[in-house]
Amino acid sequence: MTRSVYIVLFVVFVTIHSSVQLLECGPSEDEDNCPSDCYSDKCPTSEHQNVGCTASSECGTPRCKCHFNTKRALNGTCIKTTDCPPFDCERPNEEYVACPPFCPSDDCRQSTPDGRCPIYGHIFIVLECEPACRCIKGYWRKEGECVPYEECPQHSTTLQILYGL
Repeated sequence: MTRSVYIVLFVVFVTIHSSVQLLECGPSEDEDNCPSDCYSDKCPTSEHQNVGCTASSECGTPRCKCHFNTKRALNGTCIKTTDCPPFDCERPNEEYVACPPFCPSDDCRQSTPDGRCPIYGHIFIVLECEPACRCIKGYWRKEGECVPYEECPQHSTTLQILYGL
């Protein structure tokens, strides 16, 4: 009888122990016990790499993910997002930016003649770097295309009123 109890306890212990998965994460990684299936911590190879992925409400398989503002390089190590290799920006008047600022964005609605953030005061928001194709200096995004400041709708109207253009 005692022998059977030990065998049953041993089987229960082995079953429980094998179901608990211990992750050994690297020095620049954190354990994520409920990762999204959509999240990728890899260095992007194109713009909007994760767009179109619909996150489910269920947890994915536990895994190690790179620390905040780091991405996984091709060799599997985590590097600063700003050290990821740039990808090509194929639309006119765009360039790769490893860590674009929150403000100003490149949208015409935030355009200013000197390119400064139109929101007054200091903004202390720390966002995760997401490499992107942004409009080059002096250009702003209007309907998906990068145009000169003067072509942003609110500014072309102002120029017409001020200068009779």
